[in-house]
Amino acid sequence: MPAALAGLVLALQAGGEPVYEALRYERAAVLEGQYWRLLSAHAVHLGWAHCVMNVGGLALCAALAGGERSARAWSTALVALAVGVGLLLVAATPSAANYAGLSGVLYGLFIWVLAPRAWRGERWAWVALAAVVARIGWQLMQPPSDAQRALIGGEVMVEAHLYGALCALALCLGQAALHRLRDA
Repeated sequence: MPAALAGLVLALQAGGEPVYEALRYERAAVLEGQYWRLLSAHAVHLGWAHCVMNVGGLALCAALAGGERSARAWSTALVALAVGVGLLLVAATPSAANYAGLSGVLYGLFIWVLAPRAWRGERWAWVALAAVVARIGWQLMQPPSDAQRALIGGEVMVEAHLYGALCALALCLGQAALHRLRDA
């Protein structure tokens, strides 16, 4: 599933500005009923550098998952995280007029992959999870640099990273609760 998403993201990037304009998150458009943008915004990027960085992060996340998640689990997580981040942008960040990129979902995927492994006692997963959480905390306290903005071709939406992590935590807790109910 991560490979399919990476292929989709790269294909959409090759579509250029018209694809970006049609699929990015635009608050006003979402509020007017273009709800697909809550999902599609995460598949388009500000430029090639932004796109390649996110695809690389997706590849790293898939490697950390180590094949432990099914295609169905990945699909469920991707949709839940994308919609969750989008809805939180609408509800909690009204100043966010536009958004594009996989990073909010990607931070969520890292939490979704790492948290269960950490809960099982895998120390490396605790370290990686702590690094992801620390990175989000750092981003919230330190505004993005001009170099970061230049690299991705626009503003870094740190709130989306936080929203992705929060949605992933809720997803992990919900999945753990369902697993316990099934075992009971």
